[in-house]
Amino acid sequence: MGWLYNQMALPETIFQAWYKVAANDGRPGWDNKSIDDYSLRLDENLASLSKALLSGSYQPGPLLKLVMLKPDGNERALLIPGVMDRVAQTAAAMVLSPLIEAELGSSTFAYRPGISRQGAAREIERLHREGYQWVLDADIRNFFDSVRHDLLFQRLASLIDDRELLSILHRWLTAEIVDGATPRRRNTIGLPQGCPISPALANLYLDRFDEALEGEGFKLVRFADDFLVLCKTRPKAEAALKLSESVLGDLKLELNSEKTRITTFADGFKYLGYLFIRSLVIPTKMHPEEWYDKLGKFRLRRKSQHLVPPDPDAMSDERAQFELETGEGEPIQLSKADLLQTEFGARLLESLEKEQVSVDDFLDKIARQDEERLREKREALKKLYSPFLNTLYLQEQGSVMRKDGERFSIEKEGTVVSEVIVRHIEQVVVFGNVALTTPVMQYCLQNEIPVTFLSQHGSYFGRLEATMADNAEMQRFQFLRSIDEPFALETARAIVVAKITNSRTMIRRRTSAIRERDGEVYGRIQTHLALMGDLAAKAETCDEIDGLRGFEGKASALYFECYGLLFSKNLPFHTPSFQRVRRPPTDPVNSLLSFGYSMLHNNVFSMVRLCGMNPYIGFLHAERKGNPGLVNDLVEEFRTVIDSLVLYTLNRGLLKENDFYCRKDQPGCFLSNDARKRYIKIFEERMWQESRDGSTGKTLNFRRQMEKQVRMMRDVIAGTRTQYDPYRLKW
Repeated sequence: MGWLYNQMALPETIFQAWYKVAANDGRPGWDNKSIDDYSLRLDENLASLSKALLSGSYQPGPLLKLVMLKPDGNERALLIPGVMDRVAQTAAAMVLSPLIEAELGSSTFAYRPGISRQGAAREIERLHREGYQWVLDADIRNFFDSVRHDLLFQRLASLIDDRELLSILHRWLTAEIVDGATPRRRNTIGLPQGCPISPALANLYLDRFDEALEGEGFKLVRFADDFLVLCKTRPKAEAALKLSESVLGDLKLELNSEKTRITTFADGFKYLGYLFIRSLVIPTKMHPEEWYDKLGKFRLRRKSQHLVPPDPDAMSDERAQFELETGEGEPIQLSKADLLQTEFGARLLESLEKEQVSVDDFLDKIARQDEERLREKREALKKLYSPFLNTLYLQEQGSVMRKDGERFSIEKEGTVVSEVIVRHIEQVVVFGNVALTTPVMQYCLQNEIPVTFLSQHGSYFGRLEATMADNAEMQRFQFLRSIDEPFALETARAIVVAKITNSRTMIRRRTSAIRERDGEVYGRIQTHLALMGDLAAKAETCDEIDGLRGFEGKASALYFECYGLLFSKNLPFHTPSFQRVRRPPTDPVNSLLSFGYSMLHNNVFSMVRLCGMNPYIGFLHAERKGNPGLVNDLVEEFRTVIDSLVLYTLNRGLLKENDFYCRKDQPGCFLSNDARKRYIKIFEERMWQESRDGSTGKTLNFRRQMEKQVRMMRDVIAGTRTQYDPYRLKW
């Protein structure tokens, strides 16, 4: 097996490739399996794919043909692989990319890391300033559908000495095509648009064209199959046209005569979503990722740039002229028809006509809107990376959840409070007096959606879950491991040492400010941290479980003494001599800790069940009825996530004293209904926050980190991994 192929098939590469595929989203392939479907058993699916690739048993699926209608009315055919094949192809592209990148010149701007069409636009601007006024604006006819496989693989063979990788690339490009209307057939020519591997191969195929034009001294700017050649005279532009036709002919390609012309900056031309006219460049679409760069240019020229509208009565006339002065002081006349060619111009005209805003105000408004859209997109993409992404919290007391077709409907007193799409829900948490109808429970059982029942204040009652999550073989291993004293001791020791280390790290991160304002308190904290360090060292050599539990208990007491000192003295319930009180919590800090630990516990419980393990058979925590020992073991290394969340919530004033209440009929301090909802939102935001594992160096969100640890524990118990390495905070 070739080295490149092996690198592509490694689990680490496959996992990184999944992130890219998930971020791109995309529709299902021929098997109708979506990104969400694939992510339901993500680790199993990725491990299975890696194993199949490494063993040689991997077989690509067909390509689903979709015909899309382009804005100009023409059709565009897409050939889409299934999700599994997209992950494998993305892994191959990741391995091939450095080799292909080394071959490409500076004139190629498509499908390259760190290079974009904004860079192409900047290069065109630069060449224009240097006196290149003439432009060959060209397009290759049906490029992706015309690439010859024999010529492509000749080029690949000269670059890659890996028979297995070349073979799988060939199988991907010549896969069967399924379109539902005609019999299946092999793809015999072209690069399938929709395949992750196609963009890199397209660049490699056209690299010979780039070299030929650059070798003759032409200034080429190419983005996929669209390219410009910038020249200082018309004869040079005509020579560039002839050379382009000749070189493309050698590649069995031809220019699209309808879209190829020689023009100038004075006449103006569109390229890559920009309108170039003299020294002015206007985006034709409002793409946020490129718009910020454009806004920066406008702001730099704010004092010298202005738009002078014509007489308001003439605004409806498309011949109406606008004068725009650039940063170089060049006045440019644009008609209303020119501006209407671009989304920017159309929106600017609308603002001038309706709102009478200035250009600067208009640009500021657009920047804010685009920033919000980007934020929403990032938040949406985050939800593709882990199981138990979408937790439905039912908190409206006295409400009922029903199933209505493809939706869950939450109703109270005959009124629909909210609705959610059922396929977006992966676990349900019920607080207090909320009822679920029989169809809802049946749906959750059939689709393996766990339902956890808590009291209104977060105390655990129980779970509703399908028996399909049981795994007799896995649990047999788990029982045997639990009575294997050396194994149990080693695993428990690792957990205790990691918990104490994480606790010390959490305190150390937050003591610099205390050192400056209160040296005595800082000294006490340092003494406690030193004692905790000694306890961690003793735990590493401890040879009995009870001794480990003793060290963990002593370290926890020292930790919480330091923890209480981290809260702001402005809090009305500030208690420097803080003590952990569990059942019931007696103050706001303990109330938030208990509630946060309950939600953390619920997430880990669900992940343990998903992996087929028994939640009640652990290694560190004592076995007793109703005590999920394994879940408690795994929660220990993540408790500081909740501890830091409580510090953040109270010190920032996100929850205040009046958000808590004490009941007269029973002891305890509890969150109000509204405060509980806000705290859950803060908790969910923290779950999406990324952190770097101090042991592995991997950066994942906290929910993904927990999932990784649960699956590692499963592998250790099953014997496919030698030892358990707990999550450690990075100092």
